[in-house]
Formats: sequence, C-alpha cells, structure tokens
Amino acid sequence: MRDTINAALLAGLMFNSGQGWAGSLQHTGSLRVLTEFDTNPALSSTYPGSVRRAIFEPSYTLMGRIGESELKGGLALQIARSSNESLSQNLDSPSAFFDWSHQNEVNEFGISTRYAEIATRDAGVDGTGQVPVDSTRASRTLSGRWSRSLSQRTILAADGAYEGVSYSSGSFTDYSTRSGGLKVSYALSETGTSFFSLSGNKYVPADGGTTSNLVSAGLGFGWKIEYLDLNMQLGHSRRSGGNSDMQGAIAMLYTGKRTQLGLNADRSVTSSGVGDFVIVDQLRGSWSYALSERSNFGVDMQGLKNHFVTINGIRTTTGVWLQHELSPSWQVRTYCQHNILKGGGASSASSNIVGLFFTYTFSNF
Repeated sequence: MRDTINAALLAGLMFNSGQGWAGSLQHTGSLRVLTEFDTNPALSSTYPGSVRRAIFEPSYTLMGRIGESELKGGLALQIARSSNESLSQNLDSPSAFFDWSHQNEVNEFGISTRYAEIATRDAGVDGTGQVPVDSTRASRTLSGRWSRSLSQRTILAADGAYEGVSYSSGSFTDYSTRSGGLKVSYALSETGTSFFSLSGNKYVPADGGTTSNLVSAGLGFGWKIEYLDLNMQLGHSRRSGGNSDMQGAIAMLYTGKRTQLGLNADRSVTSSGVGDFVIVDQLRGSWSYALSERSNFGVDMQGLKNHFVTINGIRTTTGVWLQHELSPSWQVRTYCQHNILKGGGASSASSNIVGLFFTYTFSNF
C-alpha cells in the first residue's frame, strides 16, 4: 500500500512539474485489455488444471526537457483476475519509474529510480525460469550512470545501482544487491565498435545470511551495416568461494523491408530469490512479417536452462501471433503459445495458452 501511495505522489510531482516545462512537455499513454485461456498455468505433470484470465493494464508516461536536462516518469498498473485462484492468483501489480539525465558535448550522467511488482510465475525467480509457487516479487531500484568522451573514438562509462527485492509468499529469499562497473568503448570504424567491461556485485540476504560477491570482466564487439546489427561478447566471472564461470552473448538483428529476424543466445550469472547467484542459459528467436501496412504476423521462440539444484530444468516456449492496426490509436492482437517444462527428475509438463487483447494508445508527440 505504501508503495502505491508513493507511486501516486510521483504522478502528482510529474503533473506539477509539467506546468514548468511549458511547450517541451510530452506525454503518452496506453490501455490494454486482455483475455486468455491457459490449460496448465502451474505446469504441473501431476495435477494439471486450466484457468481463464482477464487482464487490464493502463499506463502513462510524461517527458520534458529543461535546458540540457531531460526528465521522464511513468506509472503503470496490471490488474489480473483468474477463474481459479488456487492455480493463478488475482493480482494488482503497480509499477513506477523516474529518470533524470543531463548531457553536454563531453559528459552524460543520470539517475533513475524504479519500483515494480510482478508475479513470480511470469518472471521465474529473477529470470531463472519456472517456479512452483504463485507469489509476487517487488523490486526497488536506485541507479546512477556517467559517461565521458575521452576522444573522438573512445568513451569511458561508469554505473552503480542498489536493488532491494522482496516476495509476498513462498520459500524465496528477500535480498538486496549493490553493483557497479566500468566500461571502455572504442570505435573501430563507422560500423564497428569494441568494448571492455569490469563489474562487481554484492548479494546480501535480508535474513542475515552469508553475503556473496561476484566479479566479472568481459570483452565485446559490435557491427552495424545497412540491414544487419550484430553484437558479440565473452566474459568471465568469479563468485565467493572461488566458483568460476564463463559468460557470453551473441545477438543478431536483421531488418528488411517487410521482414524482421532476431536471434540471441547468452549465458549469464544473476542474483536470485532462490539464494545467491545462479547461472542461466537462454536462447531466443523472433521473426515477423508485414502482411500489409496495418497487419503483421510473427513467431517467437525461447529456451531457458538454469543451473541451480532446487529448480534445475529446461523450459521452452513457442508462440505465434497476428496483429492488426484498426486505427492509429487501436490495435488488436491474437496469439497462441505452447510451453514445455522438463527437469529436476520429474516428468515433463506442458501448457497451451490462447489469448486476445486490444490496445489503445494516445500521445501528443
């Protein structure tokens, strides 16, 4: 409740500040109404059960400039109602953010703060995949960033962040993290860039348990040509206790006249509500095709594998969707999705989701 009140106060500050931004104030908003049917939301191989969900998602964003500074803030709320709360809870999930950034010819720096609530079944436990309990994850983040042009080709950047995470139920661990890093980027050419990064992260359990530290270093390259954007990075991390892990990612985005194709594969070490840092492998792909100026068809695929013993397993998701623009403000989208969960010595489980949603957007851009 207190966080909802803080979000409302943030909205008031945004509206009042907007009076001083005069003609530079811009705003945008959206309203999404969704209904879907899920054959097995818990992905249980023993007691599968189906639910119908209705979801209502309003959001609003304000942005303005004062001299060389830009301010941006927003509010959103997801209201979800289920036909069977024992399988999928009714949830009211608010979120809010506020960003301030300042840029001149040499330096750029900014501060961001965020609050968000999300169902653990939608997010796994901080990106680690399926979890056996319906709970709510609440995160509070304060971060800062700075960058400076050392030359026409070289940029030095630094960042730091604090995040506090808590769960409404389940056997998850409330925790906080303190992180910071440095990154040096060098432009190899007009189309190519390289970088070196070094970062540290401290994991602090809220129950007074043992803290953990993670130090990571990485080297990356990026190329961008007419239709293709390719990025690669490889790194190494070391956790408390001497555990050493390789990290890396490769991402490719092709944008044609009517077709867009994206592929991404990565291994990361991330903080988690199941305790400490965990290793997560992900493989994602997406393809979309413009059937006309107002209609698009697409296919999305994702595979996720985590390496933490209590939730060790593989989850795959495959979906197809069709979207049509009814007007500049209204869109309708229908989708089908197939999920498979296998791991931890248990039999595999699957679910199918069919849904439809309408989105209304408005702005003064």
